[in-house]
Amino acid sequence: MLKTIILLTDTVQQQQPLANLLREHNRDLAFCSALRASDLSAIDPDVLSEARLVSFAADIAVSEKFLLQLGYGAYKFFAAPVQYPGLSPAPDENDDDPRCYSVIAQSMTIWPDFKKVVGLETVTVPDGTIPAERERLVFSRLAHLFWQMSGMIAGEATDFPGIIGSGENHRPTLAMMN
Repeated sequence: MLKTIILLTDTVQQQQPLANLLREHNRDLAFCSALRASDLSAIDPDVLSEARLVSFAADIAVSEKFLLQLGYGAYKFFAAPVQYPGLSPAPDENDDDPRCYSVIAQSMTIWPDFKKVVGLETVTVPDGTIPAERERLVFSRLAHLFWQMSGMIAGEATDFPGIIGSGENHRPTLAMMN
């Protein structure tokens, strides 16, 4: 039975709103907060077999040993300046000022062939948008994706259905991106 969600975030301010949202779907959940890899290693190993890790906008490596101990998997929510995750950018795309971003929910596994995208949205940034506004637009879409998936995150499923597996190399359909 899923008892604990481990929230790995970039800032402490993100912890409470994410926990509150997940608690709306499962009032019995307990939460562990983590901002660094050392916070993860401090979690009692007995908790992990009934826990799920959710990394939200955090660029922190999680050890293989830790991932193997989780009973309900690990999922990472992040943004990337690419329209089609897993594929090389088109030759005419400019890396200096990307206009298209993907916000992605992806499973975290120690086996790269088993990673899969479980949630995906795209954001097209209007021309002339200043960097702070671009960051706000992308972050708000990432938060929206988390909100959409919050019922699944707080639920009992041990594995989320993938919309793109790592072995797939086709471009997603419009329905997959929305």
